[in-house]
Amino acid sequence: MMLAFPPFGLLIGGNAVAQPAPDVAALQALGKHVFFDRISNPPRQACADCHVPATGWSSGVNAGLNVHGVGQVGADPSEVGGRKVPSNAYASFKPDFNTPPPGALFSTCLPGPPFGIPLAPFCFGGVFWDGRAEGEGNNFGAGIPSVGHEVFIDLPGDYQTEYEHFLGPLADQFLGPFTESGPEQNVPANPGIEDVESAIGVCEHVASAQYAPLFEAAWGEPINCTPDDGDPTSHEPGATRSFKRIAVAGSAYQHTDEVNQFSSKRDMALADDNDGHFPLDDFTDEENLGHDLFYNIESELNPDPDGDGPLEHSQAGCVACHNSGPSFFGFVRPPGTEASVGEEPKQVYMDFAYHNLGLPPNPEISLFDPNNPDRGLCGHTGDAGLFAGLCMHFATPTLRNVGAQVGNGTPRAFMHNGYFKSLEQVIHFYNTAEAKLSCEDDLGLDGLSAAEAIANNCWPEPELEVGNEARGGLFGNLGLTEAEEAALVAYLETLTDTELKDVKKPRPHTGR
Repeated sequence: MMLAFPPFGLLIGGNAVAQPAPDVAALQALGKHVFFDRISNPPRQACADCHVPATGWSSGVNAGLNVHGVGQVGADPSEVGGRKVPSNAYASFKPDFNTPPPGALFSTCLPGPPFGIPLAPFCFGGVFWDGRAEGEGNNFGAGIPSVGHEVFIDLPGDYQTEYEHFLGPLADQFLGPFTESGPEQNVPANPGIEDVESAIGVCEHVASAQYAPLFEAAWGEPINCTPDDGDPTSHEPGATRSFKRIAVAGSAYQHTDEVNQFSSKRDMALADDNDGHFPLDDFTDEENLGHDLFYNIESELNPDPDGDGPLEHSQAGCVACHNSGPSFFGFVRPPGTEASVGEEPKQVYMDFAYHNLGLPPNPEISLFDPNNPDRGLCGHTGDAGLFAGLCMHFATPTLRNVGAQVGNGTPRAFMHNGYFKSLEQVIHFYNTAEAKLSCEDDLGLDGLSAAEAIANNCWPEPELEVGNEARGGLFGNLGLTEAEEAALVAYLETLTDTELKDVKKPRPHTGR
């Protein structure tokens, strides 16, 4: 299933080279080389050092990282991030920020119709925990420039036709880490580059790399790192445009089936099943039960307790947010269609929206400041006036590869702040967040880890109390038994791609 990048270019009659044409394979190969190249200052960090394929395209196997700080160490080892590295797998399915995906009722991150207020569960799209890599056409002052159609200036129209779908949040995201100081790649800024800092540094690194010919193969012209005025609409090619074209290549690689494998036990069991429906023949009873709980499905494994339906117990409701198709929260179903029961081949288990779960703070995370909490979405959109309601909302992560973020006994870490160290803890929080005592108010205990909180049969108060979905009754008092919690964990473990370790750093490019 691993993606193969075929030879690029075309020879006609001896040494005559055909008119340059778009070459998607070369573009994706360029993006993969850049993804694995340590383009940083000092030269010790690549995209793949934070988004490690073998651990689900998220943080690598680092016991200290997951147990304590959670935030990734930057190119400068003295700098550490303040959030867990999100997985970049399946991020190519996300729409532009404030753009509703197919089936959504609407998207309203701006005050306006239909209610005149921004509603975070109906605020879709973008990349990063706070959506600040927005895609073209949106600008909340996030600090990440947009990669737009200026990359196609002076090129034949077929380049835009072939490459346009690689524009969007992923291309924008690719610009950020290279140029950001602190816990990122920290490429030195260059005077005169205002729109995209450090464009010359990144451009010159790629231009001197062994894989540099891939740029010309992909774009039909050599890479150009000459200084420019930072004007993204300029017809004079320079470092800024080359840097943005490199970002498009990075996005193109992240659209491949090497990153988005759909190779999990769930995928294979669904494809091999006799009737193509749950319960799956190749699942255990526990895994099939976990699926039924996830989707609130009454079945032999998950019967209605009193037999009079609908289910009043034995349901988890995970489908409300971890579903990329019609469910009931933020989406509508076309007339005559059934609600999702998780049988879509390309299900990515996220609603592309933002939610406030009322998570406890993680005082061990790097940059933690109890007086300045991580505000999530409103740190991107602003929190003035009506936008204050977006605070503490974070992007719904995909559940694919959620079981891969561990190795050799290394603890896992989940949520944007890494507070939970196991899927068991995550599920127990969803089950009991509102049913348990308050650690602080009822027991007088502060700063407890998830394990300590569970041992004390309590949960800490949220990092910032601005109302949350547990308090709104969406979860937190589900009444699941220990066996049902375990079944949900078992189902989640089936969503990990089986070919992650087959993704290897690309071989040095030979200029073929």
